[in-house]
Amino acid sequence: MINSISSSASTVAPYAPIGRQPVGLESTELKSSSLKALEQSAETAPGQNRRGPEYSPNQDAERDRVANPQQKSAAQQEQQQKEQRQISELATRDREVRAHEQAHASIGGQYAGSPTYSFERGPNGVNYAVGGEVAIDTSPVPNDPEATLRKAQIIRAAASAPAEPSPQDRRVAAQAASLENEARAQIAAESASEVQQIQQSSESETSARKEEAKKQAAEEDELRKEIRREEERQRVELDRSNQERAAILARTAQTTFDISRRLVEIGAVKSTPSVGNFFNDSV
Repeated sequence: MINSISSSASTVAPYAPIGRQPVGLESTELKSSSLKALEQSAETAPGQNRRGPEYSPNQDAERDRVANPQQKSAAQQEQQQKEQRQISELATRDREVRAHEQAHASIGGQYAGSPTYSFERGPNGVNYAVGGEVAIDTSPVPNDPEATLRKAQIIRAAASAPAEPSPQDRRVAAQAASLENEARAQIAAESASEVQQIQQSSESETSARKEEAKKQAAEEDELRKEIRREEERQRVELDRSNQERAAILARTAQTTFDISRRLVEIGAVKSTPSVGNFFNDSV
């Protein structure tokens, strides 16, 4: 603000030396003193009544502005250029931040949340994103190491998706890699356990088959023995039967012979001479 100051001599207060009253207001003693008051000219009065620069700090700048309109225009242009550079930098940062966080969210899929941003207001009154983050779930899938492995791979890819991952992104990627290794180890352990169970089951099945084969072989051996015993029994019975039959035939022949001889003896049947007797009779 510029203060209005009059140049009329009638309105200017007279100059008063230090320790003395102004001209016309001094006491009788001062009037009779050898040191006479000096009256200040009207031309210098405005300079004495004006406040110093410390009370009107913008007065010189305003005077320079009024005196130098071209300097004002250059300063305005410089300020506009500075603001334009700041806006351009904020816009570039906004694009980078949004692309960065969107890369996390798009790759993270169901395990990533929506991006959240922190903003800075530019000279044009527009808010620009200067920081952001995407929440992501890095917990393992309960009782499913294969699903945990797939999840860890997605998280690691999402953390490494931006062209320039941040230190936090690298930490999340390392955490996902550790989770992936744990899942692989768990899968390998379960696979080894399954193989061991299969081997044990196969060994048990083989042992059972062997036991069954032994039992079957024993049964077959016992059956063969039973067959041999039956054949031996039948052979013995057959031999006994043949012997009995021979004995019966022998007894029958003896009985027949005894009956025939008896009949001859009693004359009931004529005896047939033997060959030897016939020859003796002929002779």
